[in-house]
Amino acid sequence: MSDMEFTVTEASFLADRSATDVQNAVDKKVVKSTVVKVGPRAQRLLGRAELRFLTMDREIGEALSGAGKRRLYEELSRLPEKATTARFGALVVDLRKSDAKLKRRLRLLETIKGSIKMRAGEPFIKGTDIPAYQVAALYPAASIEEILEDFPSLKRGQVEHAIDFARAYPKKGRPYPSTSLKRGISSLIKSGVFDDD
Repeated sequence: MSDMEFTVTEASFLADRSATDVQNAVDKKVVKSTVVKVGPRAQRLLGRAELRFLTMDREIGEALSGAGKRRLYEELSRLPEKATTARFGALVVDLRKSDAKLKRRLRLLETIKGSIKMRAGEPFIKGTDIPAYQVAALYPAASIEEILEDFPSLKRGQVEHAIDFARAYPKKGRPYPSTSLKRGISSLIKSGVFDDD
């Protein structure tokens, strides 16, 4: 984890925070990011200290002021990766619980990426011809059980991984519809659109 850098959406997935929360932490200068040029756009990247802070910040909540959060982040930036506590002033913060959560989320992200096969720039659920973004677009309007009804060849884990993949790597461009063709047609039939009057 030491030399890794993550995009804002990857960091939001890993820290289990919204991308807006992560952007706000950078914008308010609570944490720092590295800015790299990707084509015509600039992209923010966050490293180990930022992920550690964002993971634990949810637990700290409102206990620290903005200045206190910045001091904690600065301390985390100085600490070696194996440090289990952060100290500043009289405050001692145990890092073991948030570090364990972050390691679990990193392993989960690797598992998710391993469950996706890229073809012509489009992510498909491995072993299928089903686009991951198509499945993810149905959630949360449809429950996982309803998505499984629409895609009976998929397993629950495949659906969950597609949803998480789309969270960590959002689709660019036009989104997929949030209703499956099967449910859309069923809804039209129930509404009586095809009834002869």
